[in-house]
Amino acid sequence: MKKAFGNAKTIRNDNSSRFGKYIDIHFNKHGVIEGAKIDEYLLEKSRIVNQAIDERNYHIFYCMLAGLSKEDRTKLELQDASKYYYLTQGGSITCEGRDDSAEFADIRSAMKVLMFTDSEIWDILKILSLLLHIGNIKYKAMLVSNLDASEIINISSTETAARILQVDRQNLIDALTTRTIFAHGEIVVSTLSTEQAQDIRDALVKGIYGRMFIWIVNKINSAIYRQKTSQQHYRSSIGVLDIFGFENFNVNSFEQFCINYANENLQQFFVRHIFKLEQEEYNLETINWQHIEFVDNQDALDLIATRPMNIMALIDEESKFPKGTDVTLLNKLHKTHSTNDNYLKPKADIDQSFGLNHFAGVVFYKTEGFLEKNRDTFNADLIQLIQVSQNKFLKQLFANDFSMGQDTRKKAPTLSTQFKKSLDSLMRQLSSCHPFFIRCIKPNEYKKPMVSEFVFFSCIFHVFSVTLFRCLIEFFAVNS
Repeated sequence: MKKAFGNAKTIRNDNSSRFGKYIDIHFNKHGVIEGAKIDEYLLEKSRIVNQAIDERNYHIFYCMLAGLSKEDRTKLELQDASKYYYLTQGGSITCEGRDDSAEFADIRSAMKVLMFTDSEIWDILKILSLLLHIGNIKYKAMLVSNLDASEIINISSTETAARILQVDRQNLIDALTTRTIFAHGEIVVSTLSTEQAQDIRDALVKGIYGRMFIWIVNKINSAIYRQKTSQQHYRSSIGVLDIFGFENFNVNSFEQFCINYANENLQQFFVRHIFKLEQEEYNLETINWQHIEFVDNQDALDLIATRPMNIMALIDEESKFPKGTDVTLLNKLHKTHSTNDNYLKPKADIDQSFGLNHFAGVVFYKTEGFLEKNRDTFNADLIQLIQVSQNKFLKQLFANDFSMGQDTRKKAPTLSTQFKKSLDSLMRQLSSCHPFFIRCIKPNEYKKPMVSEFVFFSCIFHVFSVTLFRCLIEFFAVNS
């Protein structure tokens, strides 16, 4: 269920999780599972509106189009996946070894098991089809009073989207082509260029899908979580962290920056428990042990998010400036951190990127779109559009937004702040547990069976040495 809405085909994995999750599995005093709870982290919302070559959007879109009955497709005015802009940018609408139609049947069955009602399932399908129709809205450039403006050229997609949104067509057109500004007690309506209009269209889609994803996770939790019946209620738990691995693509953006920051934290946690704490304990117990040298990535963490004027702080600072751009951000990063050994400045000044020396290697991040993604804004015009909608399920997704005033929305925490806060909470939770680590081995880059690329990491050998030595010590302690 979660994988249908949060996993996608990438160039390295046909079923890549594009969000992180921590699953707490609860057991009663007899060791029987009595419930669970899921926390989710950083869904890759940009994938909904843009995919790299040979990649797909989230599985659910293709499964829905392949598995819906002809009658339901007609009701939702849906066509083949090849007809939708949001599903074809990667040039790949199929996935070898996956049967999208059969998986759609499994998804609907899972929804039933998790207590989704028929009306809720239909509401979700309506939202998914809405996003596809909005994605097909196209613009052409024009001038209005010598100012850049845009005009929607395919009214049919707009009309279909308006019907599902249950709003007047003109209201939708206005929200996607103009911006309302409140200044000095006056209301000023300005036109949007085609590029700005496309950004607003994509922001609407990302905002809706992101909130629906959270709603789905909460709905699943309501089905699987059980409250304690009393203070004497015994409960033990096992937490399973399934989170995105280190990423380095041809083009790395804000999502990869956050993902790799999370992996830096997890690597530090791993190093601390396997090397630092174990060897400290050996020293305290005066065990004859040859100290193992290991790579400590604390300097990278300090650069990204710990020391004053760290990268995340500078991204947040620039995001709050009305005139802040990706270019001004990059200049500030270069000026502040160019002397740091873990920070790399590209050789050419026209290269709008910066590099970081991570524990797993050097990654260069293209700053285009960094500030917009970090701001994660959903402007007042789009909120107003949702408010006048007669679609009850859609309004339910935005209930928290309606309770905020305009000033409160402006002061809402940025995406990096939210992610850092969630990650800090996760790391505190992990630190309170007794951890076990699973090394995932990726056999090859080609997603092919019976093909292996053998790469030896000395770290794995050292981890084996430390843990084996600890097991031998505990074995002889028990049996002496």
